[in-house]
Amino acid sequence: MSAPKILNVIQEKGEISDELDYALMKYLLQNRGSGYTPCQPKLVELEDGTKAIKLSIDNTFVGKDNQLMGLGIVGTIFVNMDNFNVIYATTKEELESNILKLEKAGIKPQPRPHGKY
Repeated sequence: MSAPKILNVIQEKGEISDELDYALMKYLLQNRGSGYTPCQPKLVELEDGTKAIKLSIDNTFVGKDNQLMGLGIVGTIFVNMDNFNVIYATTKEELESNILKLEKAGIKPQPRPHGKY
């Protein structure tokens, strides 16, 4: 299954509720494993007319000095705006492959800000 096609970006930047953030973190942990954080939400309209929240998936981990670090964006997740069901999420295999690509490219982990991003 491939990512849905975006017809229109309704809102480029935004925030999600703590409840949805928690639900997505739980979904990623249960279905993709640890080390992934949903971020950078935007409201989009998909090709089929569905309104969805598109989020990037960041590879995230605890680094030196107990600081939250991120390697970079390794995937996407789409959530239906009406019922908050996950429409699509990058597969675990693709997430892992994208992490390796970033590492091979010499990308260095960066500190992540507090709060939502």
